[in-house]
Amino acid sequence: MSKYEERRQKMMSLVEEWQKSGQTQKAFAEAKNIKLFTFRYWIQKQNEVQQQDGNRTFLQLSPVSVPGMTIRYASGTTLELPANTPLSVIRQLISL
Repeated sequence: MSKYEERRQKMMSLVEEWQKSGQTQKAFAEAKNIKLFTFRYWIQKQNEVQQQDGNRTFLQLSPVSVPGMTIRYASGTTLELPANTPLSVIRQLISL
């Protein structure tokens, strides 16, 4: 393995470590005694590799609950109503 390849693997590993650390680029680079410019170069290299490989990072989205009302009866039955439910309907459901 060439020196460049060893260096590349080491830096890519550090970039992954930084991504999981929650630190700023500057703080991480300083802690690892790496010049910020050099560290940013390797971050860019990793981004290029991910784009070429199609390994994009996606966030998992969860549906957001729509504001509304929940009615729980003594029997344990639960009704979830949308926010725009007419008041007359809510009154009828409460009286059940």
